[in-house]
Amino acid sequence: MSIKIYIIEDEPLIAETIKTALEKVGYTIIGMTDNGKEALFDIEELQPDLILVDITLDGKMDGIEMVTYLRKKSEVPFIFLTSHSDDQTLERVKQTDPAGFIVKPFNEKTLQSNIELALYKHKMQKQVVSANEEFNSFFVKNKGELIKIELDDILYLEAFDNYCNLYTSSQKHLISHTLKSVEEKLPAHNFIRVHRSYVINVSKIKSLQDGYIYIEKNKVPMSASNKEELMKHINLL
Repeated sequence: MSIKIYIIEDEPLIAETIKTALEKVGYTIIGMTDNGKEALFDIEELQPDLILVDITLDGKMDGIEMVTYLRKKSEVPFIFLTSHSDDQTLERVKQTDPAGFIVKPFNEKTLQSNIELALYKHKMQKQVVSANEEFNSFFVKNKGELIKIELDDILYLEAFDNYCNLYTSSQKHLISHTLKSVEEKLPAHNFIRVHRSYVINVSKIKSLQDGYIYIEKNKVPMSASNKEELMKHINLL
């Protein structure tokens, strides 16, 4: 499957040049903009594998401010593209932990190499998470108390701004992490994203009907784009 890249660049000619160069070597460009706020909406909807971000953007939000906000909601890797390499800018950049930093002007080889390294680094980090998947429980904080949650007791998780709600048969817990970051720590064979705002425990499904999943007395929406992946985890007679 082709790697999906989103470009945030305030110079249209540079954006088109990057798009052409990356498509030539097999990457898929799923969107481009010069505005940070617009990018945040697109990224949530399009779910790219990598983001290229110019620091200077149209509008009040620059590239560093945009990724600072993005990191509260997403783990997608990003590479800065910039003509600014002064100490103040570099200090701000370091606080965001980018996957790469490319100073303009740059050539196609530099761009491609940085993308390959960023994707490799991200893949290795996800494998570390995957290697630690074999656990049966974890603890969540609740008013100064640590409460043990068994994985088998989880019905589903729901995104709630920069947090997420975890539901069991008898309780609801607010977790101070994004849905995506919690999802990445759960066993992938048991917990499946069925909607951009919901991750479910497959073993708890009672029925599926008209775009919804029924788990005990709960009705969870299922998006068409996630249905195919879910069906791979269900045994049909």
